Amino acid sequence: MEKTKQDKSALNEREVAAFLKQRPDFFRHYPEIVSQLDVPHETGASVSLVEYQSKILREKNNELHERLQQLVDNARRNDRLFEQTRRLTLDLLDAQSIEEVEQSLQQAMTALYGVDHACITLFVPAMTMQSVTEIEMQDQLVRHFGRKQAFCGQLSDDQMELFFHERSTVGSMAACLLRNDLGILAIGHKDDDYFKSNMDTLFLDYVSEIVSRRLDILL
Repeated sequence: MEKTKQDKSALNEREVAAFLKQRPDFFRHYPEIVSQLDVPHETGASVSLVEYQSKILREKNNELHERLQQLVDNARRNDRLFEQTRRLTLDLLDAQSIEEVEQSLQQAMTALYGVDHACITLFVPAMTMQSVTEIEMQDQLVRHFGRKQAFCGQLSDDQMELFFHERSTVGSMAACLLRNDLGILAIGHKDDDYFKSNMDTLFLDYVSEIVSRRLDILL
């Protein structure tokens, strides 16, 4: 019997709540009820419905303000990224030698990612740029990509040395295959967790495409 009363009470409460949702102007017609409402507060004290509504509206306003600020910050970051990418693209197109290509790349990657190393390893002979022409060594580099065009993450010191050709302080790296089997573009950071395996490589793919096209002309 007691359970039936509780069920009816809960049902009535739901009906009242549904009715008030359908009639948001209800308290305009019955203002005297507002003063009799007991709305619990986080501190345990009771507050008026107007105060409670004001608190909810302030919280929603703060949340919307934070979201708007995030959108503005993202827009500013995207603007900077676009401008730096545009500058890199123009610098690569203006490069008259493969040394200038690598120099422009190093400067841009430092500005965009704050990386410590940016390196191009060619699979074709080059007098002024580091190259790996041995098939076995090339296979050691390419196998890290699997079926992908790019990868991010950590490798052993010996494996890092294959990409950067020196005993460097690279903790994590991102690399992308250049078009037409020209070689590999790699960037490295001293922080072990800077580049992670789940990172998006869209921008690196884009840069490698530009580098590939320019090297095709210069080589």
